[in-house]
Amino acid sequence: MHILALETTGKYGSAAVIDQDGNCCAAASSDVMNHLKDIITLTEECLRNAGIEKTDLTHIGASVGPGSFTGIRIGVTTARTLGQVLELPCVSVSTLEAMAYQGMENGSGEEYICPIINARRHQTYAGLWKVTADGLESVLPEKQYMIEDLLTEIRKLEGTVFFTGDGIDAYSDIISSALSEEQYVFAPESVRYQDGRSVAQAALRRVQSGETVSYEELLPNYMRKSEAEMRLESGTLSSKIHG
Repeated sequence: MHILALETTGKYGSAAVIDQDGNCCAAASSDVMNHLKDIITLTEECLRNAGIEKTDLTHIGASVGPGSFTGIRIGVTTARTLGQVLELPCVSVSTLEAMAYQGMENGSGEEYICPIINARRHQTYAGLWKVTADGLESVLPEKQYMIEDLLTEIRKLEGTVFFTGDGIDAYSDIISSALSEEQYVFAPESVRYQDGRSVAQAALRRVQSGETVSYEELLPNYMRKSEAEMRLESGTLSSKIHG
């Protein structure tokens, strides 16, 4: 088994190849939001490092969101195309869940993991998981939260929350003001952002439990309408754009 996993929902694109034993080869771009140019190059680098060809792949996985709308489209479209051309099953991976497992691996024994993606204007895409002996247990559903509402829920918990994701960059002051020092830890920047390796590990868990889809069923999860769609519905989109 060899699963190719693509991550394009954040600032930096990345890819990884993982086998049935969890051995993983990953490659990441250092260029911000350069996914369209980089993703195929990163894929080829992963295959080369793993010592395999495209024909050796058994599954194609993708981080389907939430995150950058354009990035999600690039990753999902690339994965769908590879799945169709290579006639392989696909694996849909929640970006937030993959980040949560990445946070669990890089934390220091915190009771909870909370990935937060900046959605601007005090909005976040987030979820909350409790760390258990069997892995992660969902506590708050994955959805769009106002950062203040999310923190209101977190204040009800007993235990420390490990925050990860670029929402830290945007809302660290708000988090620090709302929670006591004993209630939170911020992920270091080196392990804070979306990563193809954690997507590959999540994809492997899905394959092992039989959770695969066809390339037609691999769909993006934007978690909200685009700003242009919302402005169009509210009548605030410029007539120069839609006229």
